[in-house]
Amino acid sequence: MEGQDMLWLYIAAAGAGALLGLLRQRVLAVLAGSVVLMAITILFAAPGHLSLLETVVNLFLLLATIQFSYLAALLLSSATRVASRDRFDTSTRRRM
Repeated sequence: MEGQDMLWLYIAAAGAGALLGLLRQRVLAVLAGSVVLMAITILFAAPGHLSLLETVVNLFLLLATIQFSYLAALLLSSATRVASRDRFDTSTRRRM
């Protein structure tokens, strides 16, 4: 697999994980995305004649990318939700 193809796979994995996190999807959706990502990586690695070690390392890095971006986006969406819930009305000094 060429370097540019791998870069696009990493970008797609990070984007998919972030989208799943921002949409507050469940872990099952991330697992399904991980299975699809594994299949795509194996399909792209076969014609590129990558060694087994290179394929396994890229696969683990891609799975880590999708899972970490999911967690980061999920934490970000939770933090903005809590921040919007803790607003005060300045005229009455009450929570909105």
